[in-house]
Amino acid sequence: MIEPAYLDADVALPDGWEWARLGDVSEVNPRRASLKGRSDEALTTFIPMAAVDELSGTVANAQARAFRDVRTGYTYFENGDVLFAKITPCMRNGKQAVATDLIDGFGFGTTEFHVFRPSGSITSAWLHRFVR
Repeated sequence: MIEPAYLDADVALPDGWEWARLGDVSEVNPRRASLKGRSDEALTTFIPMAAVDELSGTVANAQARAFRDVRTGYTYFENGDVLFAKITPCMRNGKQAVATDLIDGFGFGTTEFHVFRPSGSITSAWLHRFVR
C-alpha cells in the first residue's frame, strides 16, 4: 500500500506522538445505544445545524424535545462526541462542535452531522480542534 505524503516517516512529531488515521483513533458514526424503555414524553436534547456556532465551534442553542419526536430519522450522539457537518458549505464554515451537557448523556441532531467518538488515545477537545 502506498502511504499518503502526509504520513511520511521523515516528518518529525513530538515525543510520544504517532501518525494515525481518524478511524483508528475514533469511532466514525457509531451505532446508537439501545434506548428501550425510554418514555416517549422524556425530554431529549436535539441539536439542529443552526444551533452550532461556526465562529466558536460550540453548540449555542440546543433544544429539548420529546423523545418520540426525535427517536427516528435523526443522528444519534453522546456526551463527548464530536459533531462534524458533512454538507458543504456548513463543513467549510466551521460547523463542528463537541456534544456536551446532553440530557441523560445522549442526544439527536440533524442528519447532516457525521459523529466522531474518540477512543481512549485522544480527547474530544483534541479531535475537535483537528477537524476544525
